[in-house]
Amino acid sequence: MKIKDFQQYVLKLKQSVGGAAMLNPDEGLLLGSPEAEVKGVLTAWMGTVEALEKAGAAGCNLAVVHETFYFHPREFAGNFQPQHLTWRANRRRIEAAERNGLSVFRLHGTLDLICIYDDFALALGIQDVKPNAGWDRVFPIPETTVGELAGRVKRLFRLERVRMSGDPGRRVRCAGLPWGGLALDSNLSYMQRCIELGADVLIAGEADEYGFTFAADAGIPLIETGHFVSESLGMTHFARRLAQDFPGLKTIGYADRRPFEYRLFWRSERISLTFRRRGIKLPASASACAWKN
Repeated sequence: MKIKDFQQYVLKLKQSVGGAAMLNPDEGLLLGSPEAEVKGVLTAWMGTVEALEKAGAAGCNLAVVHETFYFHPREFAGNFQPQHLTWRANRRRIEAAERNGLSVFRLHGTLDLICIYDDFALALGIQDVKPNAGWDRVFPIPETTVGELAGRVKRLFRLERVRMSGDPGRRVRCAGLPWGGLALDSNLSYMQRCIELGADVLIAGEADEYGFTFAADAGIPLIETGHFVSESLGMTHFARRLAQDFPGLKTIGYADRRPFEYRLFWRSERISLTFRRRGIKLPASASACAWKN
């Protein structure tokens, strides 16, 4: 199979779920030749330097990524400029891909349609997910409080913590799912559409302060999981589908992870005093000024 054949395979999948027989403008082969023979595929939520090195070490020569490969200013989203390739992050990605003999193919909205959105809904335990029914929908959920729902989301996705807004005691029964980056300021119209369809709570991928403020002023609680968290299950699904449809092809689903960690910083003497007053014995490591929580 050549890369151009892989593209036709993807388009057939897209048509099978009601999509158009074409890639979106931000998708396609970003690095490499369509005539290259595919020896192995690594799928990744984002084509980070680490993911590209993993692909090369595993003997893959095609990286299929969901999110942007070349960073650029927002105002150039539809008009990428050559000078953006000189940005350090972009240059390091290109160098990693070339060093490992990789072609890079992006599938963004196409994979959202094929599997990512539905897989996010299914992971949340939503029962009536109609496959390939598009994104213009909300879902009834068993009535619960916002606090209980946030705790359940945290457990389902094995998160250290979740961010949320709204009254934890408020009862809700209909969820909108602004997955991926659809709770960011650039995509507020999708949250508005969920509200128009009757959502009384939003379970999001990545949200920013604009998104949280929009939800708060709309009077709708918002629970954030994370951008890659909401989409990684769909990427794993696609890797399994590739392995099933091409049994002789090496296929690896890269385990993406958050590019940050949570840490709590405090004055060690202040926290020590607080713990002593409560009769709690501190471990030896408590003398450090920073703990990972």
